[in-house]
Amino acid sequence: MEEAVKQYYESVVGLLDNIMKEQQEPIKKAAALVADAVQSGNVFHVFGSGGHSNMVATEMCHRAGNLIPCNVILDPGLSCEHGATRWCEKVQGYAQNVLRYYRVKKGDVMLQFNAYGINTCSIDTVLECKRLGVTVVAITSPKLSHSIPEDFAGRHPSRQNLCDLADVVIDSYTPFGEAVVGLEGYEFKVSPTSTIANIFIVNAINAKACEILANRGVKPPVWISGNIPGGTESNQAGMDKYFGILRHL
Repeated sequence: MEEAVKQYYESVVGLLDNIMKEQQEPIKKAAALVADAVQSGNVFHVFGSGGHSNMVATEMCHRAGNLIPCNVILDPGLSCEHGATRWCEKVQGYAQNVLRYYRVKKGDVMLQFNAYGINTCSIDTVLECKRLGVTVVAITSPKLSHSIPEDFAGRHPSRQNLCDLADVVIDSYTPFGEAVVGLEGYEFKVSPTSTIANIFIVNAINAKACEILANRGVKPPVWISGNIPGGTESNQAGMDKYFGILRHL
């Protein structure tokens, strides 16, 4: 195997091993919150409060095997396909309007993903959720957050960290600078791992929440692949029930 590919593989495997060894309890807590929301007939929200963390919300949107009552937040202003240099994640007050549009309300559960956990959108989101009475599960990297200088221009004006404000924190172990593969003769590294960590964690939460529901005698309401016989027909009931409730159904 080529050295660069081996470096990346070993970094990803090590990352997932760390999550499995150290983050089981917060993942279980997050899953229990999601299961409670689903069992009570509510929805839960998934929000990547930065450009590339949006991919986690896409993963949960009408995805085979994942829970139906998931209100994914896919705001165009934070989406790379609409222009990565729009910097809406740095605009104060933007997040509050996004949460309002997606009808985030008191008593809800928010799974919030952002590796650095320092930008304006991330901090405005968690502060607004606290004001509304929303429980926030932050999937972020505390060590990374605390390694960024307080006077860094990319920080929220309050200089706070997402990991210090959330109700439950799951460490995604994103390293400083995100990339993990070193190239001889160059100071910088290449190939990030945060998306792989985020996708693993959100699917782990989903799996555990489904297990919790099943153990309670509740059939987990999940999407079935529309690419297999019967899938589209099976999903119709979920589409009928949540149309107009889930923004991106």
